[in-house]
Amino acid sequence: MTNPDAPQGSPDNEPTFLCRIGTIFLLTSKKQKFGEYMEELCKALQGDPRVQWVKRPKLNPDFCSHMVVYPNADDSDSDEVMHGSDAMRAVHFDRPLLFKIVVPIKNQPQHHHADDIPTDTYWVSWDGVVVMVLWRHERKGIPSSGGQIILQLLEEICASANLGVFNQACSPACTNVFMHSDLIIKQLDDLEDCRILGSDRTTVYVAAPTSEEPEDALIELYYSFGRTSLYFARQKNMGRRIIDLEAEAWQRAAHLLSHYSAHAEASAKPFRKRIVMRWRNRGWRSKVRSLSAQTWVCMTGIEVMLRKWKEVKTDFSDGAKENSCMPIFETDYFDEVAIIESIDLSRLESMSTQVESRLDNRLISIATAGGAVSGAVAGALVTLLGG
Repeated sequence: MTNPDAPQGSPDNEPTFLCRIGTIFLLTSKKQKFGEYMEELCKALQGDPRVQWVKRPKLNPDFCSHMVVYPNADDSDSDEVMHGSDAMRAVHFDRPLLFKIVVPIKNQPQHHHADDIPTDTYWVSWDGVVVMVLWRHERKGIPSSGGQIILQLLEEICASANLGVFNQACSPACTNVFMHSDLIIKQLDDLEDCRILGSDRTTVYVAAPTSEEPEDALIELYYSFGRTSLYFARQKNMGRRIIDLEAEAWQRAAHLLSHYSAHAEASAKPFRKRIVMRWRNRGWRSKVRSLSAQTWVCMTGIEVMLRKWKEVKTDFSDGAKENSCMPIFETDYFDEVAIIESIDLSRLESMSTQVESRLDNRLISIATAGGAVSGAVAGALVTLLGG
């Protein structure tokens, strides 16, 4: 009987695979033991006809964890983004779950309508955050639709287990399930671990130890690059929220300035127009104070998260350097890091401080004038009564 998992058609009898890495967070609204999450997940997987087999890992609860994960800002309202009240609870296992799926090509989604789905068979590892999808690769080109089925499958399976998933793409507008680097895997003798041989734009060439089964190659890839991928996922999630918070801060600052500008513009108008404009902008001082306070909340959130982001960035950089695997992450990494590192809150702070100072000065002037008037009235009364 022919082994369906045996390598076929690979050059020089060397099994060749293609692997894609993505970030799919396992979400839960309840707090359970990590083994219970895994039990529910395995049960749901085993009950799905697309899943051929499941290999459940032996977990060490001391190294499993819950994580705070933030959704895309488009899926939350602005107040939720400002206060972080839209945060979700994610689960990370210390070891990945392995399973094999078979899905007819006609039932798999196309990425950007590319009719290039390469196979019906995939091997998957998932630790609740980092997902790796592997398949036999025999084509010269890279199929953009390969493996995209995994998100739909995990969404359906987790829903049946009363769990959820959140796919973190390179940006909120991106529909690609995975990072943009594709790993071409060559199995070679006399290797003890995976190593990157080189890269060409978004294609990364990886040498892996020879193994009998595709899932063995997948687990080698996970233990070589999975930890660094976890740091990358955490850094990216924090980074996206920092960028969203900065956008919220500037939106509130712009709203604040519009009220202040309308008041200043009214002061230069003729009396009748000035009365009408000020009536339309009535209550602007309380609105400005509220918007200024919200801007400060956003800035404080940015500063707190920036500290955490820098710590995770160091973990990621150290891991990528230790495993020499930065080419896997380059396409999805540097542009966003440059944006975050260029954030400068000094203009926002100066703007809010100046507006608040002018409002406070006006109140002091009113209080001083009121004090002078009160003093004059009191003096007149004393004179009158003394007379």
